Amino acid sequence: MNAKKIILHLLIRIGILVLLVGSVFLLWYLTFDPHKNCDANDHRHVDGGLGMFIMAYIVVQAFYLGLLIEMIYLFVKKKQNLAFANLGFLMISLCIVLGSIYLIN
Repeated sequence: MNAKKIILHLLIRIGILVLLVGSVFLLWYLTFDPHKNCDANDHRHVDGGLGMFIMAYIVVQAFYLGLLIEMIYLFVKKKQNLAFANLGFLMISLCIVLGSIYLIN
């Protein structure tokens, strides 16, 4: 299997992930109003960033679950190169997330 097909496969998966997280952010940005509970001078702001984080976390976890299911399907269909590409993408992205969490704390 040539490298061009594997790179295209990975770029499609990265594009899907960016599209999902971007749509969650766009939904949050267009619909969230921190001042909806304010009364005149009494400010009662709500934490919308936490809600966006939870929604993005759920979307990313569903994407990773789909990636694992696709990886199993590709192993069954004897397309090991694409399955290992999925596994590599999964491992590298999780290492990036763990590294960023370590650096933030």
